Amino acid sequence: MTLDAIFTVLLYSAAPYWGWLLFLVGLPVVSLVIFRRFSLRSAKRAFVFSIVVGLVCALSAPPLTGSSLAMLNGAADWVMLIMVAIGATLYTTILAAIVLKPQSASLFDQRA
Repeated sequence: MTLDAIFTVLLYSAAPYWGWLLFLVGLPVVSLVIFRRFSLRSAKRAFVFSIVVGLVCALSAPPLTGSSLAMLNGAADWVMLIMVAIGATLYTTILAAIVLKPQSASLFDQRA
């Protein structure tokens, strides 16, 4: 078996897990960006806004693709819809961390 064939088999074996791997790597990075930039008060506003945007994106994804919520029959369909919501929420949270100015010191700067 050639080295190219070995890499091909590994890629096809790992293909279902790339989304989870990106989620596990991306979550600490997003958390670090959020907690270094936001104060606790402005973080609450950004999280609420991000969750609303994620829900709107998830509910608008089926009509944008020519489908409907009634056509989501399988578990894979629902998982993909949830992943759209999570992705839009994380993306909006990162954008909010860049755009919104903090209202007080960041969480790392506060002394106990």
